[in-house]
Formats: sequence, C-alpha cells, structure tokens
Amino acid sequence: MSKRLEGIELLDYVLRVSRRMAESHALAPLLAYTIDKVLTMIGAERGYIVLRHEDGSIDFRIRRDNKGNDLPGDTDEISYSILENVVQSGESVVLSDAMHDPQFGTARSVMALRLRSIMCVPLITRNRTIGAIYVENRSVRGRFRDSDLAPLQLFANQAAIAIENTELIENLKIANDHLTELDELKTNFIILISHELKTPLTAVSTNAQLMNMIVEKAGLHNDPMLTRTATNLDKATERMRQVIDEIVQFFRIASGQLELSFSEVRLKDVIQPVVDNLAAICELRQLTIIVDNMQALPEVWADPRQLKVVFQNIIGNAVKYTPDGGSIEITARCDVDGQVEVAVKDSGIGVPLEEQQRVFDMFHMLGSLNTHSTSKSAFRGGGFGLGLPIARGIVEAHSGSIRLQSSGYDQERLPGTVCTVTLPTKLSAVPEPEPA
Repeated sequence: MSKRLEGIELLDYVLRVSRRMAESHALAPLLAYTIDKVLTMIGAERGYIVLRHEDGSIDFRIRRDNKGNDLPGDTDEISYSILENVVQSGESVVLSDAMHDPQFGTARSVMALRLRSIMCVPLITRNRTIGAIYVENRSVRGRFRDSDLAPLQLFANQAAIAIENTELIENLKIANDHLTELDELKTNFIILISHELKTPLTAVSTNAQLMNMIVEKAGLHNDPMLTRTATNLDKATERMRQVIDEIVQFFRIASGQLELSFSEVRLKDVIQPVVDNLAAICELRQLTIIVDNMQALPEVWADPRQLKVVFQNIIGNAVKYTPDGGSIEITARCDVDGQVEVAVKDSGIGVPLEEQQRVFDMFHMLGSLNTHSTSKSAFRGGGFGLGLPIARGIVEAHSGSIRLQSSGYDQERLPGTVCTVTLPTKLSAVPEPEPA
C-alpha cells in the first residue's frame, strides 16, 4: 500500500510540484507528470486525466498506475457515471465504497468492476471546467477520506492553469508554424509571379524594339503618334522591369538569399553616377543636388552594385518628396568609430513622426493611396513601397545601419528629411589578425 503524504510534507510537495508544472511547455509530458504526482500524493493505485472538448465530449488523455505504467483499455475501466457527473457539475466526489454508495452504487460500471475507493475532482480555470482528475483503489475500501479532498483540489487548480497555459503555448506554436509556412509560400509565390511576368514583358519589349525598327525603315519616324507610342512602350516596359526587379530583390533579402561581392569601394564612384542619372529629371523639376567632396574619405568595404541600389532608392526618395525648385544635399564624414556616414538631406515635405520607423516596412507608403501616381521621379510619385526596405536590407547585410530623421510632415513649411547610412570601412569591417 502506498504511503499517503500529510501535513507539512504534503504542502511542500504540492508547492514543488506546482512550480514544476508551471514550467512545462508540452501537454503530454505535463499530464504524465501530473498524474504520477497525484498518485504519490494520494496513495492511489491508478489515475486518469480527462479533458473536456468544446462540444462537451470527454477525452481520456492519460491512464497510469502507481508504478508509472500506462494502462491499456477503454473508458469503461472506470466509472463513467462519476466522471461525467464531476465534469458537468464542477463538484468533487469522494467515495469510500462506491459499490454501496446511494448515488453511484447502481451504476453499471461500478457494479461490473466492483469499484471501491474513488476520488474525482474537476479541473477548473477561469470558472470553466476543462476536465477532471480521477483516482481509485479497487482493492481497498475507505482508502480516501474527505480530508484528502482539499489538497487534491488545490493540486487540480494548479494543474488546470498549467494545462491551459500549455495548450495555449502549443496552439501558438502551431499557429506560428502555420504563419511561417504561409510566409514562405507567399515569398515563393511572389518570386514565381515575378519570374512569370518577365516572360510576357520580354515579348512586349522585343515587339516594341521591332516596332521602332519598322518605323525607322519605313521612314515614319517623323509621325508623332507612332513616335509617342514607341516611347510610351519603352517607358512602360522599363518601369515594369524595375517593379519586378524590386520585388525579386526584396524577397531575396527577406529570405536571406542576397548575394554580395565585397571589395574596396570609393563612395564618390557609387553616388555620383546615381546623381548624374537624375540630372534630366532635376533639370525638368528645377531641383538642385549638391554632392559633398568625398575624395578624402576612406574606402568602404562593400558590394558596389548593391550599394548603388541603396543610393538610387534613398536619393530617388529625396527627389520624389521634394517639391519642384527644392534642393538635396549629400554629405559624408567619418564617425568616431571609423565608419563612414553618408547623409542625404532634402528640403521636402518631411515624414510624420509616427511613421519614421514604418517607412522601412514592406509596402509602406506615405500619404493616401488616393494621391498615388506611378512614378519614380514625379513629386510624391508612388511606387511599391519597397525602396527603403530594400535599402535597409542591403545596408544591414553590409553590417551597416540606416536611419531617418525629420521634424514632421508639412507641405507648406517643408521641414525636410535626412536619411543617414553608416557603412564600415575595410579597416573596421575586417578585424586585425591576433599576434601569434
């Protein structure tokens, strides 16, 4: 016969077991641990834990004896009448001799199994019964007393909380795994769609070039309608190509597939071509771009091709959010850590304080979609909202950082925005070898 715990020993036992249950994050081990400790505490021969489904049905989750063995068999090994009564009423039951109990003695399972000592307590959390703990002794009459009920109920209350928390953790993990799978499917889907779009785009571009050749050979290049149509086709296909490349670039960054080829890079050699490519747009919109003298700066350790993408997006953003007639200033310096800081400052409309972190989020765009226009250079021209997220991904892949500062958004006062990129030089990027 198992020794029953009592007094201070019992209280200490309940507290220790409760702490252990609270630390469990998996339901099956928690239920096995719980019933084993209950059997030790009560001195029972066998025990069961059932959980109640939303539809009211009962699920037997664990069946164990006091030697730690899992019990085979179905639910009719115990008194289903007693178990169902406890789960439905939320009231505990203690029976010294179930066969002679006036309420349950006539139950078929009690008579068939000749059940004796039984104790069953509900698992209650937040005023809701989620299951029950059922323990029994078939060979001993009067094994359980009313005084055994209080510690078992305390134990059951702690177990109910632990079970609910564990189920919540497991459900969150399942949901997280599902979201991760969906995110991966989304990434693969977008990249697939981007690749699929390139096929018809190539056909459109090829036919546009063919059309230009036919117009030229036929001597129709002075026809304004044909010339305008050919020009618009070229612009549209180029813009579509840029959009597809942006999508693919971003999702390569997001999935950790960005490939970098590092070398020593002079910032002037990366930034000046970007500025030169914007010369026609700036002339059209009467914008001034001033580039600081960067000759004295140390070379940075970077992928020049990817670094060019960074400054195309940052300087392009400055152009897009600066009204006609404004100015953009690009300066650079070495910071105290030996890294190079490049600041792109514009005299534009600024960025709301609450959005200055969100501008680096995927697909985030300033202002209302009602004012959206598809342009990379027109004032407040729209896009996919991937420029700054791509820039951040590339900069961070270089072990650098990017930040944005503005005193706020104002179309009249034009507070402007400063976007600062910090990049490591070769000396700060590659640690010196330790002396032998």
